[in-house]
Amino acid sequence: MAQRKRKRPVLKRLRRQAVDFDFDGGTLTTDGGLLLLREVDRRLDLIRRLDQAIPDPRDPLHTVHPQAELLTSRIFAIAAGYEDGNDHDALRHDPAFQVAAGRVPAEHNYDGDHSPLASPSTHSRLENRIDTKTILRLNELLVDLFLESYEQPPEEIILDYDATDDTIHGNQEQRHFNGFYDGYCFLPLYVFCDDHLLVSHLRPSKVGAAHHARPITKLLIQKIRSRWPDVKIIIRGDSGFAIERLMRWCDKNDVGYVFGLQHNNVLNKQIACEMTQAQIRHGLYGGTQSVFKWFRYRTQKSWDCSRWVVGKAEYSSQGTNPRFVVTNLPSEEGIVDPTYRRVTIDGKRVRQLQDAGTLCSVAINPEEFYRTRYCPRGEMENRIKETQLGLFADRTSCSRFVANQFRLMLSSFAYVLLDGVRRLGLSDTKAARLRVDTIRLRLLKIAARVRVTSRRVVFHMASHCPSEALYEHVMQRLCRSD
Repeated sequence: MAQRKRKRPVLKRLRRQAVDFDFDGGTLTTDGGLLLLREVDRRLDLIRRLDQAIPDPRDPLHTVHPQAELLTSRIFAIAAGYEDGNDHDALRHDPAFQVAAGRVPAEHNYDGDHSPLASPSTHSRLENRIDTKTILRLNELLVDLFLESYEQPPEEIILDYDATDDTIHGNQEQRHFNGFYDGYCFLPLYVFCDDHLLVSHLRPSKVGAAHHARPITKLLIQKIRSRWPDVKIIIRGDSGFAIERLMRWCDKNDVGYVFGLQHNNVLNKQIACEMTQAQIRHGLYGGTQSVFKWFRYRTQKSWDCSRWVVGKAEYSSQGTNPRFVVTNLPSEEGIVDPTYRRVTIDGKRVRQLQDAGTLCSVAINPEEFYRTRYCPRGEMENRIKETQLGLFADRTSCSRFVANQFRLMLSSFAYVLLDGVRRLGLSDTKAARLRVDTIRLRLLKIAARVRVTSRRVVFHMASHCPSEALYEHVMQRLCRSD
């Protein structure tokens, strides 16, 4: 019995002409920009190295879809905006994905192999055979890609640490309620250096922000210094990472740190005079007023030594807002301890520096240190938003915890590809700071008709694509000889 065609809605007429639609256009794609990702993968050699890092227990004689093909189609799909594995039920026939995976589009395959790409069930089996050792190798590959992105070793790098919530809605392994985020979630740990992603580590939400931070830092530093023995390394994070074990390890291994510090009554008393000064300035000038101060601080029990702290006394229309940063960065210019004494000049009580003969931290100006060494860590939060909101790193709906960690890694490698477009193709242009979702919209989501002959596979892009000039510029940069 012939299948009945679905009745399509009647569209508004265009003057005397009827307007209609169907999905019978032939060998077309909405993702012509995947050719860019294909060239980025060639430059980074990403998929081949991923394939080598993941064991494949299948019999090659009875394998229709090689593992490299599975990784290509899944990672490229995430980069192109397809968040679910079920999307591959249709994407497996898309000519752009077939070309990216190394297949001639199935409709005109001159090798006689008319099979499409892998189905969602095949991708699901890949996710569920990953183990923890494989996850460690994948994280190591992230660090290798970071190190290879520099032609010359840098003098200094700053590694930004942060944790975020990954809300879950099922009964997955390691499911716990987190009071801070007020829901059931995972608590992944990210490490970035500028725009480079070095670590994406999934954790249950019952642990603290710094859980596993010390062993991860140890492995990171060993890996980086094996390649760059003379580089100066600084790690940076919010108050959740200001724990004694991590800071003590950094002190012993010549690693700098700049961490936020949770305020308490002792710390607030240290900047009481500065808070009064900020309040007076607010009364005179309005707005938010801040006064900064260096001082030494040690907890009563948890810290084994005193450490330098920058105190920020901030006063606004909302009242007081004290902030603190702890650091071990050494002195570079013999800066003296900026303790103050009050003196009287022309009948007015003012404060002057007194030479205490004690070396201070790296910046003579505590405000400059706070704003240039600590505040830039907020940029890392934008990178986390790119991976979670733009690349669906929160799609951790597998039953097994390790499978969810692998999903997080797939989104991380999709970020590596799109950041490769930004770094290799868009640098030194007005589009150099585009977010990954904007890169996708402008450079990947381009309609194309794919024409296949015995000698060529040609992507005929949309004739009126607004990003034509930018696309050609990026492609030329990616294809030039290394």
